[in-house]
Order: sequence, then C-alpha cells, then structure tokens
Amino acid sequence: MRRFYPVGFPLLECRTPWLDRDDPSGVGDYETLSLLLIRYPLQVCPKPIAIEVTTISGTPALPPGNIFVVYDPLQGFECKNGACEDYRVRFTCPLSFCNTTCVTMWFDSDDPKTNGSDSELLSNLLTMYPGEICTNPIGIEAKTVSGQEAYKTGDIFLVYNTVSGFACVNAGQTGGGVCDDYKVRFSCPETFCSTCRTSWFDRDDPDNPGDREIWKDIQTSPYVCTSRVTYLPIAIEVVTTVSGSPALLTGNLFQEFDPHEGFECVNDQQDEGVCQDYKVRYTCPKIFCEMVDYSNHTIDYRTFNGRN
Repeated sequence: MRRFYPVGFPLLECRTPWLDRDDPSGVGDYETLSLLLIRYPLQVCPKPIAIEVTTISGTPALPPGNIFVVYDPLQGFECKNGACEDYRVRFTCPLSFCNTTCVTMWFDSDDPKTNGSDSELLSNLLTMYPGEICTNPIGIEAKTVSGQEAYKTGDIFLVYNTVSGFACVNAGQTGGGVCDDYKVRFSCPETFCSTCRTSWFDRDDPDNPGDREIWKDIQTSPYVCTSRVTYLPIAIEVVTTVSGSPALLTGNLFQEFDPHEGFECVNDQQDEGVCQDYKVRYTCPKIFCEMVDYSNHTIDYRTFNGRN
C-alpha cells in the first residue's frame, strides 16, 4: 500500500527516483543493486526494504516471471534476454536513509601511480581527516579528480561501499591498464551534521538558468564558517524549500553539490526542464562554533548547530 505523509511530517520510509542503467540489448536488462549504487551514488540505500519495477513507459513488471532472474530489494532486478523490455526500478529505503541530507567534501588521499592502486579506504581517511567524515556513512560516491563519474571510466573496482570505502587496483584492470586517480565523498547521518551548522540559506529561485546557492555569495555572513582554511565547511545539506525533501531524492541532476563551492541546479540539464527550489546549509568544524561562542557572546550558539 502506498503511504502519504503530510508536509513536515517525519518520513518513515521513502522511495528513490526511478533508475535505469541498462538496456535489454545483449544478454538482458540488468538493474542490479551493486551496479546501481555505483551508477547513482548517494541516491540509493545499500539495504532497501522493497523494490518496484516497471517498463520505461510505466507498465508494472510483477513477479513471478520466468524471464526475471532476480527481483529482490537486496539484489535488484535482472531480466534474461529473449523477451525483455527496457525496465526501470526504484527502491523503498528505511528511515535512516530517508532523512539523509548531509554530504561531506571530497577526499583524495592516494595516487594509483605510487603504489599500484588508488585506495581511498574509510579507515585511512578517518585517521587522515579526523572530525571531517562520519564513522558510519550512509552513502559513498567516487569520481576521478578531473570530475568524471567512476562508472564511466571502465575501471574495475576492488572495493566500493560505505563500510570499507573505495579501492581500485592496477593489477585488477584488463589489458594491463592503470586505474584513474579518484576522489571520494560520503553522505552521513543527521547526527554528524548537527554538531555545528549554519542556518538555511535560500538566495535564488529556479528561474533560468536554474537555482544557484553558491558558497561565495554567503561566505561573508557572520553566520557561516569563515574563509580561513581552518574553518571551511566540512559538509553541505540541500533540501527543497516546499517539502524539505532531500535534494538527492528528487531526481534532479546537479551541476555543483560541494561544501566548498555551494550548490547549483541547471534547468537545461533536467529531464523535465526545470529544477526544484532549494535551500542549503553548511556544517562547520566544531572548533568554529567553539571559537565564535567564546569570542562573541552576542551570537546565539544555537544558530550554528541548527536548533534555532
């Protein structure tokens, strides 16, 4: 049964956008969860509680069916060719994922030309960047340092998950290839972003060319982290202004989504031709809130940690 929740009501569960990474050419249509997590990073929960499948025109594809090899929320969907249509899937995710709006900055700690691999392992990153990454990420995304999505590189990944992080080993590539140089970022639970964060900012509307909530436009405000490197934001949150839904679950594509750059959604890049209206806020290093609270007692500490 489909559930509807009033605006402002805390989500008990949520659905991802419709996802379609494969076509029914070749061996079939494979919308497997492991590949969707790489193709649509931060938009899919690692442990869904339900799955829906339709053709791209919207006709439900219901099990059982002798051409559906896999139809399971923890594995995804597979249709073996012969009579496969082009399918799309979406997942129902638990509460812990539904309210995720907190995304870290990018981290690049390794180079594939120095030790035979590019390893951006969570355990190492937590040691190298203390306080800047949550210990229990909900999502992970990898791109090359030049900005190309990981799935487009053709590299084979040894590790790509929220528990261990990311690793690409040169010896595991076909034809003796070398891994690209990658960077990673994570989505984190609410508790990580709530320690020291700004108020919400909504400086733009989604008129042409789109909705631009750029960091440099607000960094002079006394209510955001300063431009000193020590106090730069460590995470960004973006939600819609109307319902407060996490931006990552809207299906919009984003030109920019970075705590050091801000947020930008371009209308021309959207399937439906228009972005939703968004607002942003930033998580600052804890030392920033402690410094402001100590040096300026006229500024309410609650303004920074989001409890205003």
